[in-house]
Amino acid sequence: MRKYLAIKPPQRSSTDSQYIPNQRLLIMTPSSQPLEVLIIGAGIAGLSAAIALGKQGHDVVILEKSAFLKETGAAVHLPPNCTALLRWMGIEPVDFGGTLLHEEWYLVHRVELHNHLKQRALETATLHTRCTVTEVNLEGACPSVTLADGRTFKADLLLGADGLHSQVRQSIAPGSPSPYAVGKSCFRWLLPTDKLKQDASTVGFVQDTGVFIEWAADDRRLVAYPCSDSKILNLCAFVPLNEVHADDESGSWQTAGDKTTIVKAFSKFSPGVQHIIASADRDLKVWDLYDMEALPTWTRGHAALLGDAAHPFQPYMGQGAAMAIEDAVSISTLLPYGSTPCDLPMRLKMYQIARRPRVEFVLHYTRMNGRDEKDAAGDRISAAEMVKVMNICFSHNEIEHSKNLLATHHTNDGDR
Repeated sequence: MRKYLAIKPPQRSSTDSQYIPNQRLLIMTPSSQPLEVLIIGAGIAGLSAAIALGKQGHDVVILEKSAFLKETGAAVHLPPNCTALLRWMGIEPVDFGGTLLHEEWYLVHRVELHNHLKQRALETATLHTRCTVTEVNLEGACPSVTLADGRTFKADLLLGADGLHSQVRQSIAPGSPSPYAVGKSCFRWLLPTDKLKQDASTVGFVQDTGVFIEWAADDRRLVAYPCSDSKILNLCAFVPLNEVHADDESGSWQTAGDKTTIVKAFSKFSPGVQHIIASADRDLKVWDLYDMEALPTWTRGHAALLGDAAHPFQPYMGQGAAMAIEDAVSISTLLPYGSTPCDLPMRLKMYQIARRPRVEFVLHYTRMNGRDEKDAAGDRISAAEMVKVMNICFSHNEIEHSKNLLATHHTNDGDR
């Protein structure tokens, strides 16, 4: 059993408290005009981009395929590098039940995070739901999309935040690699912490608050971490795909899982672990884990990808949501008010320069931490190395990083 007590993050940066509700950061000149921005996808990446670009004074429209009738999901990590950016956007994790794992490192319920992002985005952006994109046109200086109902939306800037199976991806990078299943399924469910306190075999697991616990053997693992102010545990059981019933297999968060699959998969674990497994109820969800080879490019002309559309993450480092939010903030930082449509191709290339090396670094260690015992790909990352990697992740400030890149570009090229 691994217990992860937290790694001390860096001190909060000056960007943490810059947000003033309902106020945009504008530097007005007589010729300044906001960019017209069209975002495909209203997940964490898309909503974060809408907030950040709205904060810069741009006009944002979001198109979302779903109707948001039944949001789902479990817990999500908000590490310090992400928490600072959320505060810059006016979002405080403790306001929606964020559990403090350690200084500036929170665990929150994904639905609550999404709801707060949506609420904040709608202060400045327009959201259209039930939008099925049938065509993406990136030719010329005004990208557009056509919907199944015949409507067409045009903008100066098109952002593909449409997730793992992105439609925008194929338009930006034709012939690019598709996501592939890695051979594992993840079963997720929520469990009230009080239930574990009532059983002698599990009470020891919840004596300390804000602790991430993992039980692993061979090619499977169970992880538990708190959310909703430590009142709820998020459980994730990783099981080989060949042990999962065909009806369970899915790339969707909405698919119901078969409890008998995980009961059998963890039948040789300790009584405490088996008790936790037995707690899974009708809310049990399952989806397959995916990875993707690096894309040749994230940008094309006036369009760019961000979040899972550009770089899907497996859930082994708790940085997937943070990387999506960093992407969004990087784009907005590189496009301050006064940026023009003519600036977009170069600024989007700068976005890729800013983000790609960091994303590839985090992806590398995410994959390493996902390795099983005796994995043919090599050893899993050690606890000591994990501390070093997490400190590198935590210390990054994407606002300052992208600002410095933009300032260098201004100095070298005399850009507006």
